[in-house]
Amino acid sequence: MISLQKHVLPPFEVVERKGTGHPDTLADGISEAISRSLSQFYLDEFGQILHHNVDKVLIIAGKSSPQFGGGSIQKPPAVVVGGRATRPSGKPVNEIIEDSVSSHFRKTVPNLHEFLVEPRVEEGAPELRSLIGKGANDTSIGVGYAPLSQTEKLVLDLEREMKVIKGVGEDTKLMAVRIGEKLTIVAAGAMVSRFINSREEYDGAKTRVQEAIVRKAEASGAGDVEVCVNCADVGENIYLTVTGTSIEMGDDGATGRGNRGNGLITPMRPMTMEAIAGKNPVSHVGKIYNVLAQKAAADIAELGGIEEAYVTLVSKIGSPISQPLLRGVRISGDLSMTPGLEASVNEILDYWLSSTDALVEKFVKGQLSLY
Repeated sequence: MISLQKHVLPPFEVVERKGTGHPDTLADGISEAISRSLSQFYLDEFGQILHHNVDKVLIIAGKSSPQFGGGSIQKPPAVVVGGRATRPSGKPVNEIIEDSVSSHFRKTVPNLHEFLVEPRVEEGAPELRSLIGKGANDTSIGVGYAPLSQTEKLVLDLEREMKVIKGVGEDTKLMAVRIGEKLTIVAAGAMVSRFINSREEYDGAKTRVQEAIVRKAEASGAGDVEVCVNCADVGENIYLTVTGTSIEMGDDGATGRGNRGNGLITPMRPMTMEAIAGKNPVSHVGKIYNVLAQKAAADIAELGGIEEAYVTLVSKIGSPISQPLLRGVRISGDLSMTPGLEASVNEILDYWLSSTDALVEKFVKGQLSLY
């Protein structure tokens, strides 16, 4: 199914990104870290990746007492890991989970040292375990689009601009709203208390974040830019944390509530509610199709005359992954539908749908952007 429409720049645009230390992004990262660890254990022990889906991580916030120059944790956050996993014999699943959570926190939020892990993973149903390597183990939707808009590219880049400023932690959030030529960006950054010694230093860090965002936005070609940082600050109530992430007290997190596969939340674009992170990379189309749709859309958008490409893939449980129930493409641009264009689009779809085996290694090695 290939449809063609005239390309129109929307009058307004909404783009969001939750940073790597945001509770929901942390939950995604933990889910995927566990999946990668399990996959490697299965490969080492059995020579193949066995059934697992650990896409049900819940982070429950703790309690903290941040103070300028320091602070303490009164109650550590807890990570509850649900899902299904085949048990390897070389190492207990619970140990694999605990090691994966610890490793991800060390890499992602280095100021977080205290946390609890509660594994609640059991083995999956036999009928789903039997589908590994044989067909889709769910009826799911995968969507992708390309290219990113100017605003979307900007929002992806801004997290890096914020985190290099002294005092800003890993828990960031960006919301960009473009109305015509006017761009408004609301930014949140959890400040790490041991790097902030006074209210003056806190306000100075906020100012540097604002200036960095404005510079980056103007350099990207944005016109009229307005930026607000930590907008909820009132009096002594400010976004000061001990660890640089709000899971220490302010917010819980859950897998699948954050960024989509391209790292953004884009309600003006087609999106799926699938949690990509934590699903097995061999047969779970909720993971595979979302990655394939993005890659196919990027290739289709490179074809001459195409301004934008949207790809939708829908699976039918038990059917071969290479044979989706729907493979739909919507393209826009100043061009006409021709047999040659249709053949090129189908060739790209065929290529990516036949490439699922080649993607498995990239999933296991963490080489694909999923959140």
